[in-house]
Amino acid sequence: MRKGVANDPLRKDKIAQAALDVLAERGVRGTTHRSIADRAGVPLGSVTYYYATLEDLLVAAFELMARQMDPRYGAAIRAAANQGEAREVVVDAICGSRRATDRELRLHREMYAYGSTSPRVHGMVRSFEAQAIEALMTHFPEPAARAIDALVEGWWIYQSWTPTPLDTEMVRRAVDALADAFDA
Repeated sequence: MRKGVANDPLRKDKIAQAALDVLAERGVRGTTHRSIADRAGVPLGSVTYYYATLEDLLVAAFELMARQMDPRYGAAIRAAANQGEAREVVVDAICGSRRATDRELRLHREMYAYGSTSPRVHGMVRSFEAQAIEALMTHFPEPAARAIDALVEGWWIYQSWTPTPLDTEMVRRAVDALADAFDA
C-alpha cells in the first residue's frame, strides 16, 4: 500500500517550467532529465514518466515559453482597436515593455538552433510564426504581416547579441514603412 501524499496534479507543468528554466541557464546541450528533476524537486522517474524522451521535454518547454509570451505579443496585437494601436504594440514588442527578456531571447536562440536538427521543433517554430502572422493579419494585409513578423524576429535576434538599446523612433519608422508599403 502506498503511503504519503498523492501526486501533485500540477507536477507535469512544474516539470515543463523547470525544463524551461534549465534551458535558459544551460542551453539544450546542458539540459538533461536529471537536471530538470533536480530543478523541479521531483524524482527522476516522474520526469521520465511524463516525458519519455528529452525531445518531448524540450517541446513542452518551448510550448510553455510561447504560451507565456503570447499575452504580451499575439494577444495584445489581436486586442488592438485599430492598426495604429497594433503598430504601437509591435514597436513595444521590439524595444519597449513587451520586448522579449534576455532570458526569452536566449530561449528563442536555443529553440531555433535545436529546430534546425529536430523536425518536431522545426514544425513548432513554423507554427509559432504562423500564429504571429495570423495575429498581425487582424490589422495588416498578409504581406505586411509577414514583413513585420520578420522584422520583429530579426530585431530580437539582433538584440540577443547587441546590448545597445534600439532607438524607439527608428523602430517606429521601420514598422510604419513596412505597414505603409503594403497598405491597401
